[in-house]
Amino acid sequence: MNQPLLAIHDISFSNGKQTILEHISLTLEAGHFLGIVGPNGAGKSTLINLIAGLQQPDQGHIDLFGQCLKRFNRRRLLKKVGFLHQLHDQQPRLPMRVCDVVLMGLPGYANPLTSAGKHRQRILQALRHTDMEHAFDADYRNLSGGQRQRVRLARALVHQPKLLLLDEPSAALDSKRQEKLYALLRRLCDEQGTAIIMVDHDIAAISSHVDSVACLNRHIHHHARKGESIPDHIWQSMYGEHIQLMAHDAACIGCAPATGHSHD
Repeated sequence: MNQPLLAIHDISFSNGKQTILEHISLTLEAGHFLGIVGPNGAGKSTLINLIAGLQQPDQGHIDLFGQCLKRFNRRRLLKKVGFLHQLHDQQPRLPMRVCDVVLMGLPGYANPLTSAGKHRQRILQALRHTDMEHAFDADYRNLSGGQRQRVRLARALVHQPKLLLLDEPSAALDSKRQEKLYALLRRLCDEQGTAIIMVDHDIAAISSHVDSVACLNRHIHHHARKGESIPDHIWQSMYGEHIQLMAHDAACIGCAPATGHSHD
């Protein structure tokens, strides 16, 4: 069995007032596409931030590429990680070309000798993945919300990471663009062996693309793989008794067969 790219060992995290995550453990191997779903405030973004080294767990530890993630090695290990944080609707104030935004995804981008022109082909390739290569020299401020999101995704992809962390990557994308995004991520897993963790709110939309779904609300309630369904009581324990249940296709990961119920 290959060594996992990511191993999370019994981590817990609090913000000083309340426990956000409790006793989280999971592993992720090369080429595996994991979707994480859960209600608002469940700790999904916090978990992504912990893996990215932006926050430190109160207990437990995280192994990246076989090494325990620490402050002293964080920068070196994260060179192999692409990270798309949650989109916030903020209007950029400073002029910046799209190519320079994507350039920020390359290690050492702040070096005065590093320029978009020097890495033009790599930047174009990343933008091509997200259908934004035509905007190479465009002003980032003039793009729509969906276009900015696609540029930000290109920034996460530009250095061809071994592990990709995505927090609500489909935000601001229409349904057609969302489907193209999920198909792209599936290809990265299958063709390049990229491991992906994606936080998303819509299990039905991602179910035909991911390899497994983890249900998170402070702790992992259930981890469903292909061919498995998530019992109704799991959804109810995560979202409350008022959760609306309806039938889905039996092929949907986490969804019950047509004779049962699942979350929409």
